Amino acid sequence: MLPRERVFTALQFCEPDRVPIYVWVFNQPGVIDEIWAKFGSFEAFCDFLELDMTQAFPAKGPLKRKTEPNEDGAIYDATYGWVYTIEAALDAELNDPNDTTIYEPIKREIEHHKERRGRAVFVQTFGVFEAANNFIGLEQNLIEMVERPELCFQLYERIAQWSAQYAENCLELGVDVIHISDDWGMNNAMLFSPRIWWELIYPAEKIICDAVLKRDGLLSLHSDGYIEPVLEGVVQLGIRVFHPCQESAGMKPVEVKRNYFGKLALYGGLDVRTVLGRGLSREKLGEEVKKVMKTLKSGGGFIFCTSHMVQPGTPIDEVVFAYEVAKEAGQY
Repeated sequence: MLPRERVFTALQFCEPDRVPIYVWVFNQPGVIDEIWAKFGSFEAFCDFLELDMTQAFPAKGPLKRKTEPNEDGAIYDATYGWVYTIEAALDAELNDPNDTTIYEPIKREIEHHKERRGRAVFVQTFGVFEAANNFIGLEQNLIEMVERPELCFQLYERIAQWSAQYAENCLELGVDVIHISDDWGMNNAMLFSPRIWWELIYPAEKIICDAVLKRDGLLSLHSDGYIEPVLEGVVQLGIRVFHPCQESAGMKPVEVKRNYFGKLALYGGLDVRTVLGRGLSREKLGEEVKKVMKTLKSGGGFIFCTSHMVQPGTPIDEVVFAYEVAKEAGQY
């Protein structure tokens, strides 16, 4: 079975020959250096693991530039540095979503992974809440949700319209799945109330999702943390895939699979907070991988992957071992 065929069979909630696999690395220092030293290139590493998909990234996102300390409307955020006030963010200059340079790295991923290797291509796409943090910072974003929700929604809508055009362009290039990145959760709770999610995030995110669905594209969501209270809304948006369904943050992947089978496929399973790179013995690591496969592979609807990026300090031999076990345990 070809890798792309394996992914699409799983996303149709059918059983392929084995569970499709992927790993999040994305060029973080240390990890990528060890991969290059051991395999000669990241592409060779992907081939060795027999990965079934890739996740492509654009050259740049919606915001044309960050604000400067001496600029009107500049405020400081501990995580994001100098950002705009929300009023200034509504007027901040955006990149043209039809700028062809945005798509150059995506085109290269399609050419290599899809055309040469037969893999499925997911593309990183800007969700409204997470992208707004780059404009106004996380703290201000959360405050404005409560104090000035109308301005907050205007910003989300502006981002959504940009992302919708970007997503349509990606589908035109040959991307298989639009993967929206929008972190809404933390450990055992959401960053904001489900009511606010329905009032502000759902209608803005729907702009992106509707643009993809009208072109018969597939939708995937990345959201760290606990988001169980809004999963029904995720399904209503037309999203087919959910990453990572983070067990270490309070999610229950087995229950989610049972309750949403046929509607929401799971993508993840190998927790980088509690399993991979945590000093487990090979025997224990193998047991954890087998447990994930045993509980989540039945009936399809599952892509095995790390819950987030392989963390610096994780031996690449450990990653290789985990994925060799996954390929064997993932056979149907």
